[in-house]
Amino acid sequence: MKKLLLKALTVAGLAAAANAYAITDAANDFLSVYTGSHDAAFDVLSADVAYNAASNEFVFRTTAAGPISGVAGAAYVFGLDVGGSTNAPFASVGLPGVTFNSTVTLRADGTGSIGANAVTTHIVGNQIFSTVSAALLPSKGLAFKDYTWTVWSIDNRVQGLGRLADFAPDANITVSAVPEADSYAMLLAGLGMLGMVARRRSRKTV
Repeated sequence: MKKLLLKALTVAGLAAAANAYAITDAANDFLSVYTGSHDAAFDVLSADVAYNAASNEFVFRTTAAGPISGVAGAAYVFGLDVGGSTNAPFASVGLPGVTFNSTVTLRADGTGSIGANAVTTHIVGNQIFSTVSAALLPSKGLAFKDYTWTVWSIDNRVQGLGRLADFAPDANITVSAVPEADSYAMLLAGLGMLGMVARRRSRKTV
């Protein structure tokens, strides 16, 4: 009974998380300039950056086409425009819409950083994510909720533009908002219904 309920809740939770991604990206769409490993961990399939006003935190998430943990050289760089002047260093490879003046890097070895500051990084299968205090990403003119972002995977064993594996999206988008309380209530109601179904099944098998 407990195993059945746990499985149902896990599936529901994963489905809700998957649906929360801001963008999805085509598989096997490595940049033509990329000269690094073509391991599936470098192929970004979906990503999201969300801002939680209640906790004043950002959540960074990326899903790759294959397992991430321990893949040599794999890292995921979130570029953010936090206001003020930005640069567009990837215009030469056809990505003039990627602009940023702050970055968050999550690595397949389980480490992460914002400048000199280490951030806690989690890896589950082909997903890597981190929750970061907004204090580590100070504004240069934009409200936190108006920051824009994109993410790219790199093989950090390669130098220059040849390290750029995959971008998602190919131009900046605005951060997502963490779901409001009513959305959470709907999710909890759904999980409660799953629990009821599991209990009824258990009674029938007794």
